[in-house]
Amino acid sequence: MKSKEEEYRELFLTEALENFEELNRLFVDLEKDHSNKKTVTNIFRIVHTLKGNAMGMGFDKIAELAHTVEDVFGAIKSGEIQLDVELVDSLFRANDKLGGLINAVTSGERVSFLGIKTKLAIYLKNAREENAGKSEEVEDNEPQKDEVAVEESDSSDVEEGDSGAGSNIQFADVVQIPVKKMDQLLNMVGELVIERDRLIALFGEEGKSTLEFERIKRISSNLHYGIMNVRMVQMGFLFNKFHRILRDAASTEKKDVELILKGTEVEIDRNILKIISDSMVHLVRNAVGHGIESAEERNDSGKPPKASVTLDAKLEKDSVVITISDDGKGINTEKIKEKIVRQKMVSQDVANSLSENEIIRYIFEPGFSSAEKVTEISGRGVGMDVVKRSVESIGGQVLVDTKLGLGTSIHLVLPSSLALKGALLFEINKQDFAIPLTYIDSVAYLKKGELHQVGDSLMVDYQDRSLPIIFLSSLLEIKNVAEIDQTEVGQQVLKDLDDNTELNVIVTTHSGRLLGLVVDRLQRQKEIIEKKLPKPLDTSKLLSGTTILGSGNVCPVLDVASIMDLLFQSANKTA
Repeated sequence: MKSKEEEYRELFLTEALENFEELNRLFVDLEKDHSNKKTVTNIFRIVHTLKGNAMGMGFDKIAELAHTVEDVFGAIKSGEIQLDVELVDSLFRANDKLGGLINAVTSGERVSFLGIKTKLAIYLKNAREENAGKSEEVEDNEPQKDEVAVEESDSSDVEEGDSGAGSNIQFADVVQIPVKKMDQLLNMVGELVIERDRLIALFGEEGKSTLEFERIKRISSNLHYGIMNVRMVQMGFLFNKFHRILRDAASTEKKDVELILKGTEVEIDRNILKIISDSMVHLVRNAVGHGIESAEERNDSGKPPKASVTLDAKLEKDSVVITISDDGKGINTEKIKEKIVRQKMVSQDVANSLSENEIIRYIFEPGFSSAEKVTEISGRGVGMDVVKRSVESIGGQVLVDTKLGLGTSIHLVLPSSLALKGALLFEINKQDFAIPLTYIDSVAYLKKGELHQVGDSLMVDYQDRSLPIIFLSSLLEIKNVAEIDQTEVGQQVLKDLDDNTELNVIVTTHSGRLLGLVVDRLQRQKEIIEKKLPKPLDTSKLLSGTTILGSGNVCPVLDVASIMDLLFQSANKTA
C-alpha cells in the first residue's frame, strides 16, 4: 500500500508534467506573437502554481527556477521589460530545465539549472535598471562569482546545453480520468449490482444452485468497490488548502491564529469533498470571525495570544466525521435566545423551554447571525443555513459542541461514499422503505401502554430521556407536510390499537435530536445504491431518493433530516 507521501508525489508529478507541456505550447504561441497578453497571463499563472506546488512538496530546485520565470513574466505583464527573440529562447531553455528537474524527481538524475536561472535574473535586473536610467552592461552567460561556485558544485549534472527534457517525451505513472467518466462507470456498475441481486433473488427462489451466482456476486462486488476506491481521496488534499484561507481570514480580522491538521490520511469520496468544500471554507472563516476573540480579550481571559483552529477527520462506522474546532469564546446561547425571540422566530415561552442544543440549532436558520458587527468575514447573516443544506443533501448531519469561554467544535458527519450506503429496510402498508444507517440510533420494541401523551405529542421514556414518537404511516399520508398536525402523526393511529400490541420503533438521530418512527415491520440491513427522485417528485420533503431491491421493486429512501426539521418546527409553532 502506498504511503501518503508517495501518493502526494505521484499527483504532484502528474500535474507538474501537465504544466510543463502546457508551458511548451504557450511558449510556442508567445514566440509567434510577443504581444499576446492572454498567453503571458496564462504562463504566469501556471508557473506560479508550479512554484507553489513544488514548495509544498519540498522540491526546492523546481520552486527556485519557477520563481525566477514567474518574476520575468510578472515584469512582462507590468511592462517593465519587453519580449524579444533572445529572451524567448532563454525562456524555452528555462522550461526545458523545469521539465528536466520534474523528471529528476523520479529518475534521480542531477540537472544543472543555475546558469539559466542566473541569466534570467540578470536580464531582469538590467532591464529594470535601464528603465530607471541606470544602464549596466552584463554578459548574459556570465554568472556572478558566488553563483559560479554553486554551479561548480553540480559538476556531475547534465551539461547546460542538454535540456534533459526538451528532446524527450515523458509520461507520468498516474492516468487522470475525468470525474464525469468515473461517475458514468460507477453508475453502470451500480446497475450491474442491481441486476445481480434481482437474478439471485429470482433463481434462488426456484431452488437452483447458487454457486455460480456467488461467484458473480463476489466479482461484481470487487469491481464495484474497486471503482469506488478510485474516487476516494485523502482528507489532506482538502485540509492543506486551508493554510492560505485561514491566513487571509486572520489577517483581515487582525488576529493571530494557527491551523492544526489531524486525520489527513482518512479517505473519503472525492465528490463529497467537492460538495462540502465551500461549507468548510465558511466554517473556517466563521471560526476566525465569530469564534476567536481579539488579542485583548484573550489576554484578559488568560488565554495564549496565538489562537488555534483545528481541522480533524475520523472514521466512525460507515461515516467520516470532519470537525472544525476553535479555542475561542464559544457560543452564547442566551444571546441566541434573545435574538430568536426578538425576530419572532419563537415566543418567549417556547424559547424558555428549549434546551441549549435546540437553541444552538437556530444558528442554521436562514438569515441568522450572532455577530455584533458586520465585517468582511462575519456578521453577514448568511452561510450556516447553506452549510446545513449542503451537508444534508448528501445524507450527512451537522452537530455543534460549544463551551462558553473555551471554544466551539462543529462536526460534519458524512457518508464515506455517495455510491453505496448501508440502510435498514422496513415496511409500511406493504410498501418497502429504507433509512440510511447514518441516521439510526437503535431499534426498539414497545408496548402501547408504554407511550404517554404530552400536549399534542406522544412520548416514551427511552434510555433516561423522553423520546418523541410518531406513526410513519400517518406522516406519509399527509398531503401538505408544511402543516403537520402533531395529533395526526401521533395519537390518531394509537387509539385503534389493542393494549398488548407490540410496536416496531426505529430510533433515528439527527443534529443531536432523537425521534422514534413506528413502522409496520422491520426487515434487514442492506447496502443500497440511492438514486435521486425524478421530477416532479424531487420536491418531496419526506424522501431523499429511491433504490431498487433484488425483487425489482422500487424502494423509497426516507429523508430523516427533513422529517425531523419539519416536526421540530411544527412542535415549536404549536407550543
